Amino acid sequence: MEKLDIGAVIHDAIARCSQNRAGAKPPVFLTLAPAMTHVPWKNQTAGEFVRRFIYETLLTSDPGAPIEVSLRRRSSLDDLNAFIGIRPSYWIQLRVTGRGIRVGEKLIDELFGELGFRVEEWVGVEGSETRLGIFATIDAPKLTMVFCLEWIRHKLKCDLLLPVGDNLPVPDSPSSRAGRRFDSRLTGCSSRCHPALIHRPLS
Repeated sequence: MEKLDIGAVIHDAIARCSQNRAGAKPPVFLTLAPAMTHVPWKNQTAGEFVRRFIYETLLTSDPGAPIEVSLRRRSSLDDLNAFIGIRPSYWIQLRVTGRGIRVGEKLIDELFGELGFRVEEWVGVEGSETRLGIFATIDAPKLTMVFCLEWIRHKLKCDLLLPVGDNLPVPDSPSSRAGRRFDSRLTGCSSRCHPALIHRPLS
């Protein structure tokens, strides 16, 4: 089991984008608790996904629209556990939010695919612009990551959720999710958060 320094990965992606993106760059606001940036993970896949996702998001976003990046621990996501069929010790939630973000399901699928993950399904909710993608490794070791896209008031929220811990199967969890209703509240995608922000300009 390796220790993934998500904070260092995020800072590296911002620095690379600053060097490679020409012209005006969007301001970035970071909220990273030092105690939460080191995450146990079996290989480099989570770190590589975070690096590539942050880089692509900053590279293609509207330079006039600020981007917020935050990292927090979610200890209780029982509905998500039941929906996916695993029970981790806790979840790590990386959120990237902004009005000028130009990413979608296709890019997320491609980034995961390059790292040996395939999408099990994208789940939507009627009357909502929230989409939840469940990704799992094709080969061993068996790893799962969850990605949530939510459009609200012309702002896109992107949540990467990493299950950390034993990832025990949920008792009596059905093997198929067919017919099961997805509630965006189970990931915290719809929850409002007003953290103290640290401005990190790209330029």
